[in-house]
Amino acid sequence: MTAQANPDVRAPDIPPGLRAWLDQANDQHAAQPAATAAALTARAPGLPADADGGEAIRLAEHVWLGHLGDSVGFAAFVDRLPPALAEAEATAPSLQRAHWALRTLAAQAGQAGQAAPAASQPLPATPALADASRWRALQNVVLALAAQGRSEAAATLLLADEPAALAHGADDAGKAFASAANNVAGHLQEAPRGDAARDVLMLQAAALARRAWTSAGTWLHVERADYRLAHCHAVAGQGDAAVAHALRCLQACEAAGDQADAMEHFFAHEALAAAHRAAADAPAAAAAVLRMQGLLADIPEADGLQAWCAQVLADLPA
Repeated sequence: MTAQANPDVRAPDIPPGLRAWLDQANDQHAAQPAATAAALTARAPGLPADADGGEAIRLAEHVWLGHLGDSVGFAAFVDRLPPALAEAEATAPSLQRAHWALRTLAAQAGQAGQAAPAASQPLPATPALADASRWRALQNVVLALAAQGRSEAAATLLLADEPAALAHGADDAGKAFASAANNVAGHLQEAPRGDAARDVLMLQAAALARRAWTSAGTWLHVERADYRLAHCHAVAGQGDAAVAHALRCLQACEAAGDQADAMEHFFAHEALAAAHRAAADAPAAAAAVLRMQGLLADIPEADGLQAWCAQVLADLPA
């Protein structure tokens, strides 16, 4: 339920300033992760010890681990960073998070009897990460493990922190954990099918996100978690479960009254259409699409929302 990145954005021949490049990379990295990683490698030795430098390190973590599943490449990027970044207030937290992710992946590799991916130099001892920072990094660690064919280990790692996350309630850490679980599910939903263990992880993460948002969020977060669950079950070929979650999503919108706008209802019916297709119920899927068409005119044109929803509608399977 988020706008899609523009795959046509390309890096210019002459690299822009870091801030402008980060804005561009945030839009294009999902469509071009390898190119983004190459650009980050080139920029690593000159990254500044400021907020933009910290953001670049976090982007690198996400690209190498979350999109490419390449812990070795991420370790090499970390090796290229200026030593001063480890001491600067603006960049040290991002580096500490990077070191935690690499240490966690190294430990997981060791448990599996594999060569541990690590930086060429021993990772420095760093303070224990606050839960919010650790859970934002956990998303990328889990996705890296899944990409490396270790979905069961990824699920174990993700689920282990559920009790601690629920204890946080609706604070920043509780929200960070719920977001991490949702983002894992969403990423795997978009991944190629054919890996049964990865599909299990996807469904576990989506269900975990709903439980976490029940503790950390509002009705809107829970409704969107059911939207995610509907789509995840649909792509896994589990039509009945997909329909059940899509109906929960729609019922939450109806119960919310004026708090649920036309776009929220639009995407609830989009989830229902996908769920009914997965359940091989073509008439019900067509009825959901008709409801989407009827809602389109009520979606605001501001910020391109109506145009985006019209494209979603046009892209639906015939």
